[in-house]
Amino acid sequence: MTSTPRIPVSIITGFLGSGKTTLLNHLVKQPGMADTAVIVNEFGEIGIDHLLIEQAFEDTVLLQNGCICCSIRGDLVDTLESLDAQVARGEIPAFARAIVETTGLADPAPVLQTLMTDARLQSRYALDGVVATVDAVNGAGQLDDFDEPVKQAAIADHIFITKGDLAELNATDDLTQRLRAINPGAPITAIDHGRADPNSLFGNGPLANPSRLTAHLASHDHGGHDDHPHHSDIDTFAIYRDAPLPWGAVRAWLESVASLRGADLLRMKGIINVAGRAGPVVVHGVQHVFHPPVELPEWPDADRTTRIVFITRNIDKSGLENALGVFIDREQAA
Repeated sequence: MTSTPRIPVSIITGFLGSGKTTLLNHLVKQPGMADTAVIVNEFGEIGIDHLLIEQAFEDTVLLQNGCICCSIRGDLVDTLESLDAQVARGEIPAFARAIVETTGLADPAPVLQTLMTDARLQSRYALDGVVATVDAVNGAGQLDDFDEPVKQAAIADHIFITKGDLAELNATDDLTQRLRAINPGAPITAIDHGRADPNSLFGNGPLANPSRLTAHLASHDHGGHDDHPHHSDIDTFAIYRDAPLPWGAVRAWLESVASLRGADLLRMKGIINVAGRAGPVVVHGVQHVFHPPVELPEWPDADRTTRIVFITRNIDKSGLENALGVFIDREQAA
């Protein structure tokens, strides 16, 4: 018997006025979104009233191209369960993927944690990836003055720079460099008027596409020059190991980091050369929550280096490296 594939869920986050509304307005008009559920916080925020043709069930509406839109009722789990119930009753069509838009001041990490750990969602939904929008005009100042946009950009799998047509000369280039320092592994794309390819929102995350993660990590600076965002306590750095690592030591190390410093571990992504395994093991964590590791059948290239990128708040790189060494030595001595 074949199991039913889980529905991938993508997260769209971004600071106030960064263009989430415009992006969603563009996306819901695309034919490729017909089998997508778009979950927003309030309808008034996304200006799609002129597209509505039917109020299918209270806060749920069906758009002209078949895209389902609804507002969050209670919490995300309740909303997704409500959509499932409506599908079962035949009140709305079945959907093959979902997009969740957060508010401008939201920390997206709890949403990721919910999708990764909530028992009521595990059999039905799977975290895809995180998309963050950043305003080319005001983004640099927001990164200086607020913690939320820094964190939103830091944990994203793909960053869209919006309003470049309104920004001063070179502002987009400068902002791109700033964002690349915060999150070296995420592709950064400039878009005008929200015109993004829907496919660029899907399959971005390490869980949805582990092979893409290896390409991102392979492009990370291997020269030891770690990047630290300007005016922020959020740091990005990578830990490398050339020799294959014992999995027991790696697992114990990651569990200790999550237990002791999980609140400050914004995101972690890595490919690990595990002793005795033919392909790399992909690891992915958000604060206290780590997703089960995924073993790839083969390496994407000749580089067999372990590469783990951490996006943290006030966590010292050398402390993590030393702790890893202790766990490795302890296992090898056992």
